[in-house]
Amino acid sequence: MEAVAQPPVPPHSADFAVAARKHYRLLKIGVLALMALACAIPFSLNLVDPDLWGHVRYGQDWLAAGQMPRTATHTYTAVGYPWVNHENAAELLLAIAYEHIGVYGMLVAKCALGMCIVAAMAWLAIRKGVPALAAWTWLLLVSANLQAFFPMRPQLLSFALCTMALVCLDRAFPTWPEGRQLKLRRLWPLPLVFVAWVNSHGGFVAGLCIVGTLLLGRMAEIFLRDGWKAWRPLIHLATIGLLCLAATLVNPYGLGMHQWLWHSWGGAPPEITEWAPPLPGKPVFWPFVTLVGVSAACLVATRRQRDWTHIVVLALVAWQASLHLRHIAFVALLCGFWVPVHWHSALRRLRPDRDEPLPIMLPSPWMRRLMAAAILAGIVLQSDVLARRLSDLPVLRSQYPVDALQFMVDHGLEGRLAVAFNWAQYAIAALAPDVTVGFDGRFDTCYPQEAIDVHFDFLLGDSGPRERRPGAGPIDGRRILEYGRPDLLLVQRCYRDATRIMQQESAREASDWTLLYSDSVAELWGRRNKYDEPSSPDYFPPEQRVRDRRLLEARFQWPALPDRSLADERERAANSGQLSGL
Repeated sequence: MEAVAQPPVPPHSADFAVAARKHYRLLKIGVLALMALACAIPFSLNLVDPDLWGHVRYGQDWLAAGQMPRTATHTYTAVGYPWVNHENAAELLLAIAYEHIGVYGMLVAKCALGMCIVAAMAWLAIRKGVPALAAWTWLLLVSANLQAFFPMRPQLLSFALCTMALVCLDRAFPTWPEGRQLKLRRLWPLPLVFVAWVNSHGGFVAGLCIVGTLLLGRMAEIFLRDGWKAWRPLIHLATIGLLCLAATLVNPYGLGMHQWLWHSWGGAPPEITEWAPPLPGKPVFWPFVTLVGVSAACLVATRRQRDWTHIVVLALVAWQASLHLRHIAFVALLCGFWVPVHWHSALRRLRPDRDEPLPIMLPSPWMRRLMAAAILAGIVLQSDVLARRLSDLPVLRSQYPVDALQFMVDHGLEGRLAVAFNWAQYAIAALAPDVTVGFDGRFDTCYPQEAIDVHFDFLLGDSGPRERRPGAGPIDGRRILEYGRPDLLLVQRCYRDATRIMQQESAREASDWTLLYSDSVAELWGRRNKYDEPSSPDYFPPEQRVRDRRLLEARFQWPALPDRSLADERERAANSGQLSGL
């Protein structure tokens, strides 16, 4: 018998609608998976932050000593100088994580943290009626803006804690501004958030400004609507704000933290690129411009009621981000929580028949297979990219003095080392306690302004913006050669002023410095009366010196610390010689 052909399902029948919805539900799940992976890739950024070595080392020092250091460590220019460390909790966490889950586990945890942040944004957006696809489409732009700020560093805790604060605020005003519903008990976790934040990262100042401005805006709105009849919620909001401010006193320095902040309020060192404005040519510029432009367009085109307190806070933070690019991350966080409802409303206006439901269509079988294959291929490719980035934290020889530090270890070169601040914490991790540095990325948290001026006079001279202390006198890059009497000087050759000063120094007949090692990335200089005098116990024979070593295009996995086997062998030989002498 021949099989009887099944008649096609009528396009307006109930069975047709069920089949179409099932297909689109599967398609939606696949597209959402693609979008989630696309959001995860920016959070898997695997560039090495120059301060990561220091953050881990300072946490390890604290754990080993059993107490928090109160003065500067690993330095010869700031011995005994007070250290106000606003990243204590973050450094402890990084040190513990490195010991227990390793660097690759830390990369996975960092990516998972970013996904938790955008998942919180998506969750709140969906609760407000934004379809999941629309929410995650918006979060692609948010994730792209967060990417540059997601290397492994303490500021990640600022983003996590800012997210917690924004969730508390959103849940306390769930239907604002349409319904003006208040659930003030949901604000009580905020002071605890700031207790954690003040001990984790200096971004708590930005968080306090955001939360404080939003609470003041809500108080103004309530007062304008209800007057003094609403004294209870007004007092409640004011109390929460004051408790958040008081919570920032719960730190090892108490009011000393705030005094340090006040004295450093000039607070945007122009020598550090993170404090520069986001100019064209910087990788953060166009994503930031796009985010601000699209957000503004959504707020103009939306049919949802605008929250003017949100708009004021967004405008203030965006203004700060236009001055200092490190604040772009906070703009992205605020846009991720506050703009999705307006994004969805603006998208709906693009449909010609906004009030009519879309017609139900069921693609042909070959089209369904093609879409499924395309989605699967996208998921596989993105998963591969993600897996490779989460298993690789490269230290490039072309960017860091891997070979110079290995040379120092191999030849036992120790003492006071003047080194560029973005290499200094690598040097501390690799060479301490045998080597101390003149200045590092802790900046004015533990260094006097004089040490900062001397360092950047050498690196930058009068090129670019500078912020020097009053009465510092004319710029003199050679001061670093005597300031604190360094024994060694490691020059990062990309700094032309520093390289030029040492070239001039080597041309002087009575120079105090001699070149011990050089390659295309670094030059290592030693004090002549220590390394050139045959009678000196630290005499370094000319035949052991290396000039213009050719570096291979190689990469090491972080932390890329020197191999100490040769140094250990030399130490064993010296000890056995002493024993035989006895």
